Amino acid sequence: MSDYTRHLGVGLRRARHQSGLSLMAVQKVSEGSFKASVVGAYERGERAITVEKLHRLCKIYRVHVVSVLPSIDH
Repeated sequence: MSDYTRHLGVGLRRARHQSGLSLMAVQKVSEGSFKASVVGAYERGERAITVEKLHRLCKIYRVHVVSVLPSIDH
């Protein structure tokens, strides 16, 4: 994956931690639409996330999408 994807994953992990959610809690809150293993893969930059899914995760974390996006310099 690209550096951008990895840095996006860091932002996603930071937002999840700030929300006080574990990977399993995200799976539960999303009623299984986000599997813990997939969210972990997004956070490690091993899997690309669609814009729609990024938006849905940010709603779960109660953060704006922009807050998890890396700067364009990455």
